Formats: sequence, structure tokens, C-alpha cells
Amino acid sequence: MPPKFGWFQSLPIFGTGVTALSCANVIGMALLAFAVSGSTATAAPLPSRAPGEGCTWRPFQALGLRLLVQECTADWMHYVFSANGDWIEEHRPSDDRTFGGHGIIRVLRKPADMPIEQAIMEFAGSTLPAEARGQCVVAAPEHTPIKDARKIVLTLKPAGAYARKIEAEMRKGPRDFGCGQYGAGLQDTYFEYHPNESRTRFLFVVYGMDEPLFDERNIGIGSVPQ
Repeated sequence: MPPKFGWFQSLPIFGTGVTALSCANVIGMALLAFAVSGSTATAAPLPSRAPGEGCTWRPFQALGLRLLVQECTADWMHYVFSANGDWIEEHRPSDDRTFGGHGIIRVLRKPADMPIEQAIMEFAGSTLPAEARGQCVVAAPEHTPIKDARKIVLTLKPAGAYARKIEAEMRKGPRDFGCGQYGAGLQDTYFEYHPNESRTRFLFVVYGMDEPLFDERNIGIGSVPQ
């Protein structure tokens, strides 16, 4: 996806959000929570960060997920969100060219009794390059924007001799981050599992290189809580 905030960043790190909100943003977030839930007694979670300049948060639902996404007025920041197959995508009407594709969240399925680590490996295993097969492990990422203990965040990491080869190549400059298209890359990506909401669905999330236009900390699975 194209960088949207501070595209001058050269390394894929997670955004840290903001440390202070204006009164207008606080009021706007409260109104959004009321709009999503229909009453203050069942208020949905507030956005975890302020929207970008010229943007506001709005609710979006598709593929059994509920999100907050940014509605922006400037053409270069205005994206339309939609479902395509098992992906939620973002498209920019004014110029739809993008880095890394349009998909931002993929909804994946597994048997309810299958451990999430096994499900991830079974899903991604067939996509691994030959040298990576048997050389990648499912583990927690070193950095994650998700701070909710009810959500499990995992990624594919190189291991053993394969990891040492990748590390040596990386010292020469970013090239292959290892473990194929669902492993680490120039854009931050990770798998997300909410066992309290669904034991048969998990997500592949493309966070990107900068803060995304969706609220990564407020992805929900299932209907809006009542």
C-alpha cells in the first residue's frame, strides 16, 4: 500500500501514534463511538489515535469484521474500502497505483480445535520458497502495535542456518526478509487471532510502512457488541 503519513521513513517500524489529542478530536471520537453503538450505554471502543489531517474516523463492516477507517477529504488521501474475496481492500479513486497491493486485511479460517501456530504454518507453508521450507517458525513479532492481551499477534520468522543467511544478506541492504510473502517484509505484516471472538477465523494484517488508514488496535470479529 502507498505510504500515507511520513513516507520519508526508510525502515519498516510500527507507528507510535500521538501523545495528545485536541478537544475537537476527543469530541469527534466520542460522537463516533455513539454512532457505532447507537447509545452511550453500549459505546464501542474509541479510536486508538487521532485521524490524519483532513480525515475523520468512521465505522466499516465487511467479511464479518468491524473496523474504524479514515474518511479523508483530500484526493490524494481519500481511499474507498471494500471486500474482494477474503480480502478487505483500499482503493484511491484519484490514482489507484499503490505499493504492495490493495489488500489490507485477509480473513482466514481454521478448525476450532487447531492451534493457531499450526494453522498459520499450514496456510503459509505452501507459499514458502524452497530454501525456507522447514526453516521458518511462527513466533511473536519483536514489535507490534497491538497491546490487547485478548488478541494474539504472530509472524513467520527465519530460523537456523536460513536465518543466518538472511541476516548476512540484510547487512548488505534490505533484500529478502525471509519466509516468503507472509513473512516479514518492507511493509510490516502480522497474523492476528482473537480466540474470545472466534476460534475458527484469524487475520493476516498488512500494517504498511506508516500508520494505516484503519485503526489497527480496534479490529473486531463478529457483530457489533450490544
